[in-house]
Amino acid sequence: MNVLDGVKVLELAEYGFVPACGAVLADWGADVVKVERATGDPLRAVQAAGFVPDTGDFNHLWELYNRNKRGVSIDLRTDDGRTVFDRLVTWADVMITNFLPSARAKLRVEPDDVWAVNPRLIYAKGHGQGQQGPDADQGGFDAVSYWCRGGIAHMLSPAKGPLIMQRGAMGDGPGGAYLAGGVAAALYQRERTGKGMVVDVSLLAAATWTLAPDLTATSVLGEAPPTMDAARPLSNPLIGSYRTADGRWVMLNMLDDARHWAPACRALGLAQLVDDPRFVGTAARAEHREELHQLISERIGAMTLADVRGGLAAEDTIWSVIASPAEVLEDPQVLANGYLAAHPSHDRARLPGSPAQFDDRPHLVRKAAPATGEHTDEVLKEVGVEPAEIARLREMGALA
Repeated sequence: MNVLDGVKVLELAEYGFVPACGAVLADWGADVVKVERATGDPLRAVQAAGFVPDTGDFNHLWELYNRNKRGVSIDLRTDDGRTVFDRLVTWADVMITNFLPSARAKLRVEPDDVWAVNPRLIYAKGHGQGQQGPDADQGGFDAVSYWCRGGIAHMLSPAKGPLIMQRGAMGDGPGGAYLAGGVAAALYQRERTGKGMVVDVSLLAAATWTLAPDLTATSVLGEAPPTMDAARPLSNPLIGSYRTADGRWVMLNMLDDARHWAPACRALGLAQLVDDPRFVGTAARAEHREELHQLISERIGAMTLADVRGGLAAEDTIWSVIASPAEVLEDPQVLANGYLAAHPSHDRARLPGSPAQFDDRPHLVRKAAPATGEHTDEVLKEVGVEPAEIARLREMGALA
């Protein structure tokens, strides 16, 4: 049994952000019904447009954010289509949407519109820049609203450029998970009050949470902290990236340098430094950071990754190789914890599951993402629409 078994979710959303929320809720067991226009969610065409790698006949972005859902196609611009939509509103516990305020008003799917039909409905919306302010009705994808406007690109790009660009949907996945968490909290609140409520997450809000340490520091300092530079040693050289003899990078991340100093030295074959007066104590290591960083760089630079891995694994250290996607797919921790789910109809595809697990059980991709309108007849019959009426609605153009 999944934690959201029996919860019914109506998804009126496109692209990645809010559909990612639907995918999380579906992973948790909710019955998610995605409503699309006749031409389909534009995300279906993103791969063909070349914005992400072409994986042939397997549309991986579509599958990633729409697995475990059912799909219906309704034209909400028609009176008949809008009436059918109200049948789904009555059926649902939750509605999620990323339509902008002007579109929601035009289609009559604002909170007050749907609460008139189902006052217990949880109404969750995701968008670019927030629900208030001059840009509330402006569209925004994660590259703009999350990565750039939220300050993340600035803090991760070299001062002299070029701009470091995010990977595809980098803000959509976390933002969708945040929205799903809000939905879960709202469902709990509804159990106590019996009333629906609005849940709101923007990509800009997700970015401010991601960049919270730098934003808070800037508010205190009056200027942004310096950007991270792999070539500039920190006061604690047990934090930072180092290149091995065979061209791989490892990241040391031992914040408690007092605890890890001796083990790290032994692991790297630098035991002679443990009692070196220049490096005894945190203050001394900070004062001689340049020398120490150089010694560690030279030592790791003379070792293969296998040598570094063996040494660090044998001691009390905290570190990681900078892994490629192929290595992540084979990481024994990723595999042991079930973080990647097999696709039901593609023998090679692996889809990351939503992060939260319950009772230590990994999530499964129970069914592939739907074709446009694949489940229209099935879902409408479940909410009481007779087959003859479905046929009439399709003939009138209200259904695809």
